[in-house]
Amino acid sequence: MDWLWVLIAVLRAASPAPDDQWATRLSTLDEVRAEAFATTDAALLDRVYVRGSGAHRTDAATIADYRRRGGRVVGARLRVISCWALSASSSRARLVVVDQLGPARVVWPDGSASELPRDEPSRRVITVVRTSEGWRIAGVSPRPSSRR
Repeated sequence: MDWLWVLIAVLRAASPAPDDQWATRLSTLDEVRAEAFATTDAALLDRVYVRGSGAHRTDAATIADYRRRGGRVVGARLRVISCWALSASSSRARLVVVDQLGPARVVWPDGSASELPRDEPSRRVITVVRTSEGWRIAGVSPRPSSRR
């Protein structure tokens, strides 16, 4: 029966479930976000967030603060633990996401590094919208503790 599990894995990879597609979209956006932190280039956040969103402003301010002090955050990747759609259309989705920041560190100009505190998994609702440039995060809010 091992062949059955292999077949299921191959089929799922070729045609992921809708929730897996959302997790993949979020991971793609997060790659750009992590690059913005690693390069201290807050302009890259325009490829992640709807311009002017609260999350965009928060990340831009954090990047600017580290840049002002000569540091840059490396490894600021979020690991999606679970993701499911509360609602989804062709132009907007509200997703319940549980994620966790990976092992990140601040690299200073002298080459030294400071590990950032380990993060616990966080549950939040993320709203994504389709723009002319592709999917962008429009909002992030805490999720009530109720389970799926």
